[in-house]
Amino acid sequence: MYPIGLDNMSWGQGRGIKDDVRLVAYPKLYIADTQVVTNLQNNADPSDDVIQIVTTVVNKTSTSQTATVKSAATLVGGTLEKSFADQSVTVPAGGTQTVVWNNISWTNAKYWWTHDPKLYNLGVSLVQSDVTVDSSTTRFGFREFTKTSNYFQLNGIKTNLRGDALQFNWRAGSAHGSIPSASQSFKDSNIAQVKKLMDEWVKTYNVARTHVGGAIDELYDYADEIGLLIIDETPFWQYQVTQGFGTTAMSNVSKWTSQWVAARRNHPSIVMWSGGNENWGTESSLLPVVTTAIQSADTSRPIMQDDLETDWEFNDHYTGGYPIGFMNHANLYGLYTNNATKPRGEGEAYTPSQGWPTLNADGSYNGATLTKDHLNDNIVSQAVWHRATDRMVRAMRYAGFADIRYYADWIYAYEPIEATLYPAWSDMTAPGVKPVKIDRPVVNVFSSAYPTVIPSDSYEYTKNSFSPVAAFDKVGDQNNRIGVAPTVFAGGSAASRTIIVYNDEQRDGTSINVNWEAGYVDPATNAYTSFQTGSFAATVAYGSKTEQAISFTVPTGVSAKWLTLKLTASKGGVQKFQETNQLGAIGSVPAPKISVTPAINVGVKNPANASQLHKIKLVNKGGGLSTNWTVAGQGGFLTLTQTSGNLRGEHELYFTINTNGLSPNTAYTRTLTFTEASGSSASVVVSFTTDANPGGGASGNFTDDFEDGSAADWTTNGGTWAVATDGSKVLRQTDAAATNVSALNGSGTLTDYELTAKVKAASLGSLSGIGLNARFQDTSNTYNFQYYTAGNLIKIQKAVGGTWTTLASKAFTFNTGTWYTFKAVAVGSTLEFWVNGVKELTATDSTFASGQFGLNAHRADASFDDVVVSPVLLADDFEDGNANGWTTTGGTWATATDGTYVYRQSDNTAANVHALAGTASWDNYAVTARVKAGSFNGTYSGIGLDARYQDANNQYNFTYYSGGSGTVSTLKISKCIGGTWSDIVTVPFTMTTGTWYTFQAVANGSSLSFWVNGTQMLSVTDTSLTTGKAGLSSHRAQSNFDDVRVLDL
Repeated sequence: MYPIGLDNMSWGQGRGIKDDVRLVAYPKLYIADTQVVTNLQNNADPSDDVIQIVTTVVNKTSTSQTATVKSAATLVGGTLEKSFADQSVTVPAGGTQTVVWNNISWTNAKYWWTHDPKLYNLGVSLVQSDVTVDSSTTRFGFREFTKTSNYFQLNGIKTNLRGDALQFNWRAGSAHGSIPSASQSFKDSNIAQVKKLMDEWVKTYNVARTHVGGAIDELYDYADEIGLLIIDETPFWQYQVTQGFGTTAMSNVSKWTSQWVAARRNHPSIVMWSGGNENWGTESSLLPVVTTAIQSADTSRPIMQDDLETDWEFNDHYTGGYPIGFMNHANLYGLYTNNATKPRGEGEAYTPSQGWPTLNADGSYNGATLTKDHLNDNIVSQAVWHRATDRMVRAMRYAGFADIRYYADWIYAYEPIEATLYPAWSDMTAPGVKPVKIDRPVVNVFSSAYPTVIPSDSYEYTKNSFSPVAAFDKVGDQNNRIGVAPTVFAGGSAASRTIIVYNDEQRDGTSINVNWEAGYVDPATNAYTSFQTGSFAATVAYGSKTEQAISFTVPTGVSAKWLTLKLTASKGGVQKFQETNQLGAIGSVPAPKISVTPAINVGVKNPANASQLHKIKLVNKGGGLSTNWTVAGQGGFLTLTQTSGNLRGEHELYFTINTNGLSPNTAYTRTLTFTEASGSSASVVVSFTTDANPGGGASGNFTDDFEDGSAADWTTNGGTWAVATDGSKVLRQTDAAATNVSALNGSGTLTDYELTAKVKAASLGSLSGIGLNARFQDTSNTYNFQYYTAGNLIKIQKAVGGTWTTLASKAFTFNTGTWYTFKAVAVGSTLEFWVNGVKELTATDSTFASGQFGLNAHRADASFDDVVVSPVLLADDFEDGNANGWTTTGGTWATATDGTYVYRQSDNTAANVHALAGTASWDNYAVTARVKAGSFNGTYSGIGLDARYQDANNQYNFTYYSGGSGTVSTLKISKCIGGTWSDIVTVPFTMTTGTWYTFQAVANGSSLSFWVNGTQMLSVTDTSLTTGKAGLSSHRAQSNFDDVRVLDL
C-alpha cells in the first residue's frame, strides 16, 4: 500500500495498492522474517568476511513453544555452500523471538557484482520432535555497499553510480512534453516489458532510482539477477507542499517507511535508500523521521535524499538552474566541483519537462526560449538535445561525482515502435497487468514482426558517455556545442589533444590500452581517409581517471573535409569503448549537404493508426549553421507536418499516412526529395502496406453509437473509459479526478470536418468540463469545444505547446443528468460550436490544420453517445472575394457583397444554370448552403442545390420552384436522366424573395432528403445516380448563395 496522505499529490503517483495481493497461510509456530546482512569490513580481502542472520519466529499458540532452528545457504543454480549451527529457540505463548547468527565467518563466499551477480538461497526451518513445522527461503547476495570518504565502494572497490530514474506509477505516462518520440506511457507496462527494458539499461547504466517509489516486486528480483544497482525511494515527493507534520502524520511516515525497508532489505541490488524527492526545507522535520525509520530496519546501507544533504551524500538536482542548467556551456570541464567529505550526487539535472531549447534563425543556440511544440521549426532535434545533456555527464564525471542520475532522459535513447500491438494472454493468473492494446511501445516483447527496441541517433553517444571504461577527447568535448561554427584546421598544423581515460569497472584490472586514429571525411561522398594513428597504455585505478596528451599533424593539400578522431579503449585485449568525434574542418568549412535516411517502412497502416506521426530526420552533413530546405513528393495519402523550413544541423519533421480510399492488402511507396538552398538534395522512399480494411470515402466518415458494446477502436490518454448502459449503450469516463482526458479516433490527417455527439455529465465539480476535441494532435496541441463550470461558460479553446487560449466563450446553463447535442466544426480557419442545433460560438484560428477527433472530460463523470464525424469535402464562404474551384454551365456568376461576400447568379433570364464543385466520384454527401432569391422572372422560376451532378442530362436537383398560373409553389426533389426531367417528390412551400434560407440536399446511398432551415421537408429513395458533383442551381432567378458546405457521409 502507498502511505496514507498521498492521494492529493498533483500527478497522482501514489494511490492505493501498488503490488500483487497474496493470501499466505502460516502454521501456529512460524518464521515471520529473515534478514541477511553480509559484512566485507569495507575491504576487498575475503579473509575477514562475516555474515549475520536474524530470523524472527512467531508463536500463535496458547503455550510456550521450543524448536530447533536450522539454516544453510545454497548457491542459486549450484550446490550447498554454507551450513550454520543449529540453534534452539523458545517462544512464549502468543509471543515473538529472534534467532541471531552473529558475525559468522565466511571467507570463500562468491560475491554479488554488477558484472557477475551471484545469488544464494538461505533456507531456514523450524523443527520440533524431528518434524519440520515451518520453513522459508530468503534469496540474498554476498555484497557490501558503503560510503568511504567522498566516494562509494562495492565489495571494497570504488564504485561510481551512473544511471537514471525509472518510474512506473505514472497515472498518464511520461511528463516530458509532446515530442512524438517520447510519448510512451508506462502506466500499463507488463512485467516482460519492464524486464526487457532493464536488460537494455544494464548495457548503458549501472544504477536506477525508483523515482517517488512505485516499482513492482519483479523489478527488484530481476535487478538482483542481472546486476542492476537500485536506489529505492519512498513516495514522499515535495511533502512540504501537500502534507502535514503533526504527530499522526509523522507516525504514519515512520511506520510505513520501516515496513517498506523491512520488505526489501534482502535484495542485494538495493544499495542505497532514498528518503524522498524534493522535500526542500524538511531537514529538521521529515528527514530525521525517515532516516530513523530506515535505520530501525536496516543499518547496512547509505541513505540519501534526492536534492538534500544527508550524512551519506550531498545531493543536488538543479546545479546551474532548472530545467537545462549548464547545457551548451563552453567551460565543460570546469563547471562542477566535487564535495571534499561526502559523495556528491546529481539527480534530475536536465529535463525537457518544461520545454526544449530552440535555435535562432542563423543556427545559433537560444537557451532562453523553450518550447513544447514539437512542430516548431526552431526546436532542436531530439538527438541534439539528448547528446547535449549527455555531454554534461562527461563534465560531472570529470569532477569526480560519485552519483550521476538524470530524470527519465534514458527514453530519448530509443524511438517508439510505430505500431499498435495486441498481446494475447494465455494465462490470466500470471502476475502483473495484461494490456490488450499497446500503442507505440518503446519496448516490444509481444510481436516478432517488430524489433524489441529501436536505438535512436543519440544512443551511441549516451552509451559512450556512461561507459565504465572510456576515452574522451577533452578538447573535442569542450567544443562540441550546439549552434557554434566549427573549428577550421590549417593543413600542416599540429593538433594537440588531451585524452581523459576512465576506469569505472570493478574487474579486469587497472591497465587500459587506448588506440587513436586521425582521419577525415569528405561530406560530398562520405569517403573516409585515415592519415595518422597512435596508442598509449594507461594505468587507471578503479573508479578513477587519468589524462594523456597526444598530437598529430593535419594533412596538407586537403580542404573542405571534416577532421575526425577515433578512440578505442581495451582491457586485457577486450575492446570496451569506441567513439569517433568530428573535430572541425580542414582548410575551409564544407558546403551544406542535406541528408536523410534513404528508406522508411512504417509497416501496416489502416484508419486506426493513421494519426501516428512518423519521423523524418534531416541532417546537414556539410557545413553552415543554417540553410533553407523544401520538399517535393508529398500529398495524397502522405501528409507532412512541414513542406519547407530552416535546417540548422538536424531537424525532425513528421508525416502521417491516410489509407482511406486505398486498395486493401496492397503495398504503397512514396518518394520524398528534400533540397536545400545551395543545391544539394536527398531522397527517402516511404513504404507501407494497407490491411484488409483501409477505409473508404473521400476522407473517412465515422459513426459510433456503441450499441455493439465495444469501444475498441477508440484510444484514450487517461481517465477510466468503458462502454456502459444508460438506456442505450454509451461511452462513459468515470474518473472524476482525471484532468483533460480524451477518447480519440480518426486519422490525424483529417482536416475539415464536423463532429457531433450527445454529451451528458453525471457530476461536475467547480473546475470541471465536458466537450469535444477537433484537430487533436496530442494533449498539448488541440482545439477544444467545451462546457466549463468555472463561470458557467461554453468555450472554444486551443492548446499550443500545453498553453491554453480561449478563442470564444459565452455564458451557458448546463445541467447534470441532461443530454445535450454538441457539434464542433473545423473548416479551414473557421471554428464553430453548436449546441442542440444552434450555432452558439464562432472563432477564427489557423494554428492546427488537421488532427484526430475526440471526446473530452475534465474532472467530470461524462457520458457520450451517437458520435458522428462528417469530413468536409468542400467549404466556401466566398470571403476571399473569389469563386475559385467552381465551374459554371451558363448564366452570369460572380462574387458580390451582401453584408458579406456571396456567390451571385445575376441573370434572371438564364434557365437551368449551375455552379459546380467537387469530383465526379463523390458518392454519399450532404450539401448545405444559405440561399436567397433576389428576384424571380415571373412564374416557372427556381433556386436550389444539385447533388450527384454528372452532366446537364444526368443529375439530382433539390429546388424551390415558383409555379405558373393555377399551380402551387413547391419544394421538390427532381432528377434528370438521359435528358428527361421528372419530379420524384414535392411539397407545397412559399419562399419570400430577399430572405435567406438554409437549404440542405442529402444523397446517402439510395436515400435522398431535402431540408430547409433545419427541418426535413422531403425524403425519397432512388437509385438512378450514385456519384457526381455538388452544385448550386438557378432557374430564371437572381440567386444568391453563401456558406456552402459539403459533408462526406
